[in-house]
Amino acid sequence: MNNNMKVLQKKLNNISSYVILNMDFIKIGDYLIFDIYIHSMGQYIIIIEESTILTPILMAKLKKENNLYISKADAYKQELNCYSLKYHVRYYQDDYIKIIDFLYIINDKIFADFLESEDDIINTENVTLLIKSIIYLIHDNNKYLKNIMPKFKTIDDLATHSLHVLIYAMNLGNALNLSTRKLLQLGTAALLHDIGTKKIDDAILNKEEKLSFSELETIQNHIQYSVDIMKFNDITDKAIINAVMQHHENNDGTGYPHKLHKEEISDYASILSIVDVFNALTSDRAHRKAFSSFNALKMMMQDKKMMNKFNTSYIELFLHSLK
Repeated sequence: MNNNMKVLQKKLNNISSYVILNMDFIKIGDYLIFDIYIHSMGQYIIIIEESTILTPILMAKLKKENNLYISKADAYKQELNCYSLKYHVRYYQDDYIKIIDFLYIINDKIFADFLESEDDIINTENVTLLIKSIIYLIHDNNKYLKNIMPKFKTIDDLATHSLHVLIYAMNLGNALNLSTRKLLQLGTAALLHDIGTKKIDDAILNKEEKLSFSELETIQNHIQYSVDIMKFNDITDKAIINAVMQHHENNDGTGYPHKLHKEEISDYASILSIVDVFNALTSDRAHRKAFSSFNALKMMMQDKKMMNKFNTSYIELFLHSLK
């Protein structure tokens, strides 16, 4: 990163379109994610370069200028959005609190738009942009998950749960050396695996007492609802659909909806099964507080009711990735 405190001057003669910089967007301590220009003697001149840390001295110099500009091509970077997320991720990747806040903001917006849509529209482009940003983080630092996990929220709403499952899945997929294409497939399935719960009454989803048989069947229908919504949004990749359809299947054949056994369950679904349960256990519920990561994995690997349900090699690799 460029930490130079002096104002840099560099004439650029080939850029013809600029917009006024919104000073409300920048603050001391930020990494600038675009070049800043002044207009002088008929030319636009860079005075601070992209990636510079905005120090008090630099901010004071900026405030002395009448007008500051950025390239029109960079205008979208003036606010955090799905398109600018990759720049925030790049420059703040060592600031784990900022990064997880950025991810929550973007993810919450994606899910809010979906939940508010009467037609169940998913912005699939934004989904892909979010997944790519997380792939970048995981690829760049294979200990990233270990460092960011302490910053996770322990609430268990749909958006938060889905983001955590996505991050966990990307970490395990990376440990399995999946290609970027496969990580995008896995990531899409991970982020959208539970979107069908939108079709289920909150009174059933949040019920503290034991569910009746009919209520249990209703909740299990979320899988088919998720698949239907994905197909409606033109997400038809068989690998993605199978992962969502099978993410509640268990190695011992006790899962649903088809009671598949280990050899019948897709690799992506086996990954989702592990990280979905892990996140559920490490999140607060109405009837209990979140388990620690250690205790959650201990339960998944040693509890008699759970130990035969997961792909053993994957869960061991997931455990190793958290060390």
